[in-house]
Amino acid sequence: MLLWIMGFSALGSIGAVGCAALFLFFPEGIRKVLIPCLISYATGTLLSAAFLGMLPNALLQAPAVSVMATTLAGMMGFFVLEKLVIWRHSHDAEGQVDDRAASLILIGDAFHNFVDGALIAAAFLTSMPLGITTALAVIAHEIPQEVGDFAILLDSGYSRGKALLMNGLSAW
Repeated sequence: MLLWIMGFSALGSIGAVGCAALFLFFPEGIRKVLIPCLISYATGTLLSAAFLGMLPNALLQAPAVSVMATTLAGMMGFFVLEKLVIWRHSHDAEGQVDDRAASLILIGDAFHNFVDGALIAAAFLTSMPLGITTALAVIAHEIPQEVGDFAILLDSGYSRGKALLMNGLSAW
């Protein structure tokens, strides 16, 4: 069981970064066209997993008022957090984005990948089919999310090699 958990967790991290690294071979014009599509895909994958999978199960196990209030509080909290980050976002005289966005991406991605690994482990401990399904859903979400991370790191002034290294390190 532990090998399954570790294998699918590693596949999620290494596979997603590896697939996202292919993004580095595309010209900048194509990357700029693909990024909005991939970010939309990653967001849709995450929201569909939450609202079509996890939320109905939560409603079966807890009072609807508590579940929906927690969902609303989470959405509002992240909305406010995003607005605060954007409010602090700045450009220098040449229009180059400051390095804070890259630091936030790397810290957030490391935490996000840790939670993904814990989620995969919990799903495998529940049942093997649920673990495989969860791992595949996480991988489907991770690939475009890692591509978006690469794009932000490149826009923050990181070289291709440094963006790949830092994104790989945050995946572990």
